Amino acid sequence: MVKNWFSIGGLLVGLIESLISITVCYDFIFGESFKGLDFLLSLMIMLPALFALITSFVPAPLILISFIWSLPLSFYLWIASDVKWFAITCLTYLLSSYLKFHGTKNSIH
Repeated sequence: MVKNWFSIGGLLVGLIESLISITVCYDFIFGESFKGLDFLLSLMIMLPALFALITSFVPAPLILISFIWSLPLSFYLWIASDVKWFAITCLTYLLSSYLKFHGTKNSIH
């Protein structure tokens, strides 16, 4: 029986979001959408997604680092090019870190 549903929810949201972010980033890097931004997309979107994929299994809310890391470029791409996928994936990092933080707080008490 699972004792902490918030941690499990944070894990699932982090895993799903990381896979979606990697898929979307792969499509934009090798597609025709953003020519010349390959390095930035890899550095600011793909690496935080891989980091979030790894930190999804850690009980502490380290996935918040991925949110902070990918926020500037995600916000810029959302405002400049009206691509909402990067903003959605960035916000799910925040949701996952909230669920994980809430789960670790409940396991302490």
